[in-house]
Amino acid sequence: MKIQIHGAGISGSYLYFLLRDEFDVGIDDVRAYPDCRCGWGITYKEAKKLYKGISINFDEYILSKPRYVITDSLKIKNRNIVTFDRARLLSELWKELEFKKIESKLEVDATGFKRAYLPRIKNDKIYSAIQTIERHEVDENIYAFGSKTGYAWAFPLGDGKWHIGAGDVTLERAKLLVEYLRKIYGFEEKGFECSCRAYIRFLPPSKCLPFMNGNVIGIGEAIGCISGFGEGNTPSLFSAKILRDCLINSNLEDYEMRILKEFKWIEIEHKFIEAIQEGKIFKFLLYLLKVASIEKKRTLNYSFRDVLSIIVNQIFRGIMR
Repeated sequence: MKIQIHGAGISGSYLYFLLRDEFDVGIDDVRAYPDCRCGWGITYKEAKKLYKGISINFDEYILSKPRYVITDSLKIKNRNIVTFDRARLLSELWKELEFKKIESKLEVDATGFKRAYLPRIKNDKIYSAIQTIERHEVDENIYAFGSKTGYAWAFPLGDGKWHIGAGDVTLERAKLLVEYLRKIYGFEEKGFECSCRAYIRFLPPSKCLPFMNGNVIGIGEAIGCISGFGEGNTPSLFSAKILRDCLINSNLEDYEMRILKEFKWIEIEHKFIEAIQEGKIFKFLLYLLKVASIEKKRTLNYSFRDVLSIIVNQIFRGIMR
């Protein structure tokens, strides 16, 4: 089978290396070089295992292993989140990509929020994001500040560098969130090494159907593989692996079902965020417990006291308003 991949970001480049030894694969991208927008955080164990499958030592790209995630006056122990040099990793992968377009039986939409080849999503939800790289003398933790519709973050990149940004329904709201983050955690605005804007699809996979249309099939952010907390790197890699497995086993008809099954946890996180946005306290409490259980296994070492503090903070910050 001849396969054309459109988009050489995290999911598209990874899929290329998964397939190139067993299929005739072409890949193309509208960019001249990979950008560094968003995407600095990732779950370590999963990323290490996945990249090992294409002979990449992921440890070589790690920038920082923060001890804590600090948000809502909580200090939660980090167990599996690292920041990595996404731009360098992609740049080195691109050196081995053979960019070309071929006559193909299957086309893969790996174009992220653009979803350039699959049908448009009814009631799509695209958030604006801003990012800067700055230098600060602050303890190397992950800092976050959330609102009903978005959140701001500060990720340590090692050697005093920080990735500071926010995502929200509008650019203006994202900028306001960054201002709050700076005020609360002491990230004084004093110039930056680079800055950029981006867009994020904020929908779970179930709301991004179809994943397949004619001879086009989607992976990554194009089909909603991004968590309720904005984590997209690991889910995007997993989606590419699932597609590879379906191709190898000649069961593409199972692809949509497998994606929905694999990412049930993403659906739960989005329902949790919806409860906050809608101000539904009982729905919020129900999904908070589920989300805390999911993330304790995946990322953070939550305690009962942490969960209780989140409940109290959200109520006092106006979840019902």
